[in-house]
Amino acid sequence: MHHIGKVLQLFKPNHKNIKSASKSTEAMLEMWDENIITVKVSPSLKSIKKHDVVLVDYTKPPKFMVTKILKGSIAKETWETYKQHYEKKLSEAIKRRQTRIPIKRHESYVG
Repeated sequence: MHHIGKVLQLFKPNHKNIKSASKSTEAMLEMWDENIITVKVSPSLKSIKKHDVVLVDYTKPPKFMVTKILKGSIAKETWETYKQHYEKKLSEAIKRRQTRIPIKRHESYVG
């Protein structure tokens, strides 16, 4: 299983403000469902940059790794598909909540 995300920040081991115990690069991602996660980037993806749309391998942990960088129309179309799906699900959930919760009117106490 894979999920789509957008790169918000990269944590490269040779960055001047990062002290690293390993040579791996990690990416902070905004996922299509608005979650924010940080995952390892495959070492073969040296050209990854901020704002890239990426596929994250979600197979059994500890896999969770960026495996592809998407560019151009495929990146835009994929991101929009996921976001529209999420917004539709969110909207449906809000509507369900609004119709399921009855509004209780408090009766005034007359004694």
